[in-house]
This record gives sequence, structure tokens and C-alpha cells, in this order.
Amino acid sequence: MAKRYIPEQAELLHRVEEKFGRRLATTTDYELLSSVIEHETGDLISSSTLKRLWGYVRYASLPRIATLDTLSRYIGFRDFKSYCTELARSATIVSSFFSAKSLETSVLHPGAEVTIGWAPDRLVTLRFLGGMTFEITSAKHTKLVVGDRFECSGFILGAPLYIASVHRADGTQTTPYVAGKVEGLNILEWEDA
Repeated sequence: MAKRYIPEQAELLHRVEEKFGRRLATTTDYELLSSVIEHETGDLISSSTLKRLWGYVRYASLPRIATLDTLSRYIGFRDFKSYCTELARSATIVSSFFSAKSLETSVLHPGAEVTIGWAPDRLVTLRFLGGMTFEITSAKHTKLVVGDRFECSGFILGAPLYIASVHRADGTQTTPYVAGKVEGLNILEWEDA
């Protein structure tokens, strides 16, 4: 069963299992962990939410930050942000592979349409022009505008999108731009030409 993670989430789930003392494999495991977390943190995460997080059942969205905050408190951190800060400083985790929905530009054909979104309420549709170049065909609630072009080698759901520069229709070029800086992209859909 496919699992979708923001990069730090995989390590968080691993640390939760370490503290819990066993791998989560059955419905009973998830129900017991739910009770233990509520007892230790005072916050409830349902067993069904835990099952979705671990990929025991399918789900189509990223977890809520409040859920990640509670799991972070369970393993001894104030919240998910402080957990991520500590993880970034940790010498034991410098880099790692992770599972995520992603799109590499190399698999697209010119004319393909890609839709990306990020919080709060940002939505952009792109047309692939070839190479690594995209043109914005629609944009809602963002500083990017229709006609902007940029180069990108790929997109990862749950990770920020970094763009070295945006080329405006009037010939100007912007400084670097980041989409989804805090929570990453929460929408990634495409239709090849």
C-alpha cells in the first residue's frame, strides 16, 4: 500500500513506534497507541487517523499539523515545528529517502498541464513548454501571474517548490520564489499532452 509523507513525517512515525515499543501492524495496535497517546498528551488521535498516517488504510491528503503536533508531543517535543527544528540540527539525520507523490519534468510532453496548490488557498495551473520550462495559465491567490515562465525539474507533494527566478511577460525577472514554504505543496495533479 503506497504511503505519502512529508519528509520529516517518516522519521516522526519511526520515533513514535520506538517509544511505543513495537511496530504497528494490527487494528489493536492502532487502538492501543491511540489510548496511550491520549493518556500521555491529553490529546486524542483516533485509531483511524493513525491507520491513515501509517498507510494501513488509504488516504488522499496530508495529515493535519495538529495531528503531527500531538505525535511530536508524545515523543517529547513541544510541537511538530520544534521537532523539525531539532531533526534538522541532528547529526544522525542528514539526509534520507522518503515516499511521496512526485512528478519529474522528464516524463512530460510539451503541452502537458500541471496543477499545483499550497496553503493557504493558492492554486496555479501550468503548461509544460518543453525542456524544464513551464508557463502559468491560471493563478489564484498568489504572486505568480498568468504568462509567468519558470524552469523546474520536478515537483514533490508535501515539499516546497523552489524556483530560481520567474520570467515575467514584460521581460523582467524576479528574485528566487518559494511556493509552500511551510507545509509544502498540497495539490499536485497533471495531465500529459
